[in-house]
Amino acid sequence: MDKNMDFSNLNRFQSFESPEPDNLFNPINQYEQNYMYYKCLCMQMDYKIKCKEYEKLCNSGRS
Repeated sequence: MDKNMDFSNLNRFQSFESPEPDNLFNPINQYEQNYMYYKCLCMQMDYKIKCKEYEKLCNSGRS
């Protein structure tokens, strides 16, 4: 490693280590998190419904 490395720019990495208190209660961030959670739940429900429909199709063909 270089002995003459400049460590004065370390402050720019602190924002990634610990979130600022303002960002924790930012309504836009909360909205985005809730939207992603809702979207994930909807995708899971769609997948389960399609699995049930596929299972019914497979079972009706055997009868």
